[in-house]
Amino acid sequence: MPVTRKPYAEKFIRDLKNEDFKVALSGTIINKTENDFFLDDGTGQIRCIYANVSEYEYVRIFGTLMPLPDGFELQGEIIQDLSKIDKQLHKRLKEALSRQK
Repeated sequence: MPVTRKPYAEKFIRDLKNEDFKVALSGTIINKTENDFFLDDGTGQIRCIYANVSEYEYVRIFGTLMPLPDGFELQGEIIQDLSKIDKQLHKRLKEALSRQK
């Protein structure tokens, strides 16, 4: 029997909830180290565990959301370079789509 996986839910950081598991977040990378970085999407910031992101600036990261006592952390699985897209248009599209849910 084939294994089915739930799709990643595109979210804003402000909208993350404990019941979220697989999420996709997009934003600007800040405070990079060798194995992690903070992602800022304009609604908040989150620590993302993912190596080798030094050449990226604006990304979408797909991963598993880990609840912490003071917020969340994202264990990254896939990273997508979004540096060539219009950030403001992308944010407006995400806002419109989140209102439809």
